[in-house]
Amino acid sequence: MTRAFACSVAVLTSLSWAGCGSDQPLGAQVGQQVPLGDSPLALTRDAVLVRAGDGFVLAGLDGTMVRWGQLSSTGALSTESAFALPEQPATTVGGQSLGPLFAVSSKTAPGDQLVVAMAVLQAGSTDHYEVHAWVHDLGSLLPPTLQVLGTQAAAPTSGTVRLLAGSSPNGTRALVVWGVEGQLAPIQYRMLGADGALVGAPGKIYDDANPNSLALWNSLDTTQNAPDLAITLVEPPKQKDEQYLWRRFQVNDDGSIGGEADIGLDVLEVSDGRIVSTPTSDGYLLAWQNNASNGGTFFANLTPPPPDAGSEPLNNVSTHQVLASSLYGGYPSMPKLAWIAPAGYEFTIGLARPRGLEVLRFDIFADPRGRALYLPSVSGNTGPVSAWVGSDAVYVTYLDMPGASSQADAAVPTGSHRFLVTVVSPDELR
Repeated sequence: MTRAFACSVAVLTSLSWAGCGSDQPLGAQVGQQVPLGDSPLALTRDAVLVRAGDGFVLAGLDGTMVRWGQLSSTGALSTESAFALPEQPATTVGGQSLGPLFAVSSKTAPGDQLVVAMAVLQAGSTDHYEVHAWVHDLGSLLPPTLQVLGTQAAAPTSGTVRLLAGSSPNGTRALVVWGVEGQLAPIQYRMLGADGALVGAPGKIYDDANPNSLALWNSLDTTQNAPDLAITLVEPPKQKDEQYLWRRFQVNDDGSIGGEADIGLDVLEVSDGRIVSTPTSDGYLLAWQNNASNGGTFFANLTPPPPDAGSEPLNNVSTHQVLASSLYGGYPSMPKLAWIAPAGYEFTIGLARPRGLEVLRFDIFADPRGRALYLPSVSGNTGPVSAWVGSDAVYVTYLDMPGASSQADAAVPTGSHRFLVTVVSPDELR
């Protein structure tokens, strides 16, 4: 079942959004807004947040230099480190760069080691990649050390190569995952501990010894939202009358697969190969976008059955369209999803717009709730957004760049500032 909310583009402004009413309360609020200074790390355009215990690691690539440091949840940036990346990631035939991606592990404290994952062409080969993890100690002046994790055949005529990295919420384990979409082959993963040492045996999603277990998956991702680390993916229907299946595999600290959640969905054409997801108190929230003729932004909410539901209980799944791409002048102009987060029995989504990040709130019937929140931007030009959904707030970082170029490799302009913003959502609007 889908529902689309229709309202004129003219109301999508900071004064009144698709909720149609400036007298509405804000659907979400800024809990804190902290400038992170003008250090080289703070001014790295593509810096990302990685959860590490009670705080974060901020990491990014600045030219050929990796910059990273610890960031408290209150915005204190400390112990910045930098090192030259010893190699550059491979670029696929389609122009896709296979890294670098960032995760953290623990040597003596959560997040005191950075893991930089990438794929490079295997020596002497033109059709196989080697997956590398470079490990660096916080504050160290020594170069990073290399761990070779495995190989992946290139896919010049089949699906997209997917390489991802994530971390356990406690900041002690790094996870590197890779595979090729559109192939009946396992997804490989490695769990890394201190110094990049392999934790447990090399892991696989799907069993290549059992061909019946393989599926033509897509939309591979990792999630590190509390309480655990997980690998997620989508399996398209095998038969005409079947549903798309979103699957979530919990990865334990020993590298084994723990719990699993499967959600069948009627509408799940994903355009950019990415679904954002987060656990709730009693289930899961998903959001994705597609560029079909009736495309836009969709969400699904899963609530498991009660304990006394009987011998064959079914999950309660609601799927709706919350925003039509036509509201933005078509899918190419539609802002990309940054997150989905619970707000009591409702939820918020973050949309990354060039002029600043927009936070919208909906109930589980896809009806808009309250006015849009626009995160602070002095210049009206922001860089890439990185967000982490916590149990108490969504933590968001971005670079505010006056007169910024839209080119990703353009220099960061003078006068830019990075912020850490927390977005909070009251359980009930008043």
